[in-house]
Amino acid sequence: MDPRNNEPEINIKDLVLVVLKKLGIMLIAGAILGGALFSYKVIKRVKTNDILDVSVKLSDTETDVQYELRVQNINRARGYVDMISNLSKQIDHQRTYIAESLYMQIDAENVYQATAQITLTLDNSDVNGIDTALFGAYDRDIKAGNYLDDYAKQIGTKPDYIKELISFSSTAANNTIISIDSDVDRVGSMYVNVFGPSRDFCDDVMDLVINEINSVYDDLNGSVAKHTIALVGVQQFQKIDNAIRDGQISHTNTINTLQNQIASCNDQLDKVAKELGVSSKEDILSYFETHEEVKVNAENLPAGTSEKYISRWSMIKPGIKYGAVGFVGGAFVVAALVVLNYIFSRRIKTQAQFFGLFTMVKKIGVMKPLGKKSKYVSFIEVKAEDDSKLSSDNVKKLISANYSNLTKNCGKVLITGTGDKKAMEEAYKSLKLKGDFKPDMFNNPEVLASVPEYDGIVLMEQRKVSLIRDVENEINLISNGGTPIIGAIII
Repeated sequence: MDPRNNEPEINIKDLVLVVLKKLGIMLIAGAILGGALFSYKVIKRVKTNDILDVSVKLSDTETDVQYELRVQNINRARGYVDMISNLSKQIDHQRTYIAESLYMQIDAENVYQATAQITLTLDNSDVNGIDTALFGAYDRDIKAGNYLDDYAKQIGTKPDYIKELISFSSTAANNTIISIDSDVDRVGSMYVNVFGPSRDFCDDVMDLVINEINSVYDDLNGSVAKHTIALVGVQQFQKIDNAIRDGQISHTNTINTLQNQIASCNDQLDKVAKELGVSSKEDILSYFETHEEVKVNAENLPAGTSEKYISRWSMIKPGIKYGAVGFVGGAFVVAALVVLNYIFSRRIKTQAQFFGLFTMVKKIGVMKPLGKKSKYVSFIEVKAEDDSKLSSDNVKKLISANYSNLTKNCGKVLITGTGDKKAMEEAYKSLKLKGDFKPDMFNNPEVLASVPEYDGIVLMEQRKVSLIRDVENEINLISNGGTPIIGAIII
């Protein structure tokens, strides 16, 4: 059986205990990194405050020209920061529009439209241009009225998203009959167009628009001019509208354009930061967030340097975040290394685990644990499955006897393994095993080369020291040499 098919599962409880054992190192690493970042940020903040404070000169050696140039750069930086803020708001607005507006939900291949024609009749004696005033009044009411609020709430959108799908046009009121009679009425037409994602939507909105026109008729008839209106008819149709497709693409492309403008402003802000001698634009942004703009002109240039009080808290506050990030980051890195080491360097913990993984290897014997800490400084947990009621001497005698029985028909026997060399040698001597003891097969090519010379191999592996992957490789190399593995002794 391939031992790789019996790879042990990761024990979460054991993993947590391993990480907790390294808690002290994690705290120290976090404290060191956090302290370093905290100090770095505080020092940078002091320098940044000095440079960006236009109320004082940097030093007695800073000339008026140098000071004015510094102020110009600071004002440029504020301009870029304000521009970035405005562009960011536009991007947010554009994203909201794309996600929520009805216009962006329309399928340009299936655009539904409803068009209504409404005639407007005037007495021919009315003042020229009064028809235009009436058309404008109806147009303003359609676009500004609150008649769509309830319907918008019903379908889960905003009234403005509906109003942008309504268009209004008109034709001037002219004499409809050629006559010398000055009392002949003049007739014009209003055209209302509604387009949208569905036929039902267009019909519902058109009904609301027509009702609104009828509801304001009495007011306009009295306040603007006497007239009559009549609905000629409403036409519904479906079409392909390339203009809507182009408009939708334009809205999407607008975000890319705004993002490019922000990137350009950030590049310029980096250049200004470099010219000012500030380490990065983030320091400028942080300063502007907490300091109001100071207006400076030729009349109020500072005469020289001054001792400006800067509170201790204003210096420490920016560093706290960096210190916290550094502390968490340092602790996390150590924890991650511990976890990776646990996963990729799993060791043999118990004899049951070893013989459960490598079922093709016979058990020759298991040395009795010497307590929580052995003489070879290899931590061994005393568990029932690895311990024995026999005394340590009797366990050794039992292992030696079993070893002799299994190797009695073999000529030359090689004893090798992947544990601690000193511990393995001590066990080899205390067990008084007959055979050649040659540990460390991976670092000594001569041991591997000698494998075919032996009639049998005995493995000696050490708990909490031997890596599972090393034992796997060891067994594969021995198998390639053609010499059978007699069994294993766990120390």
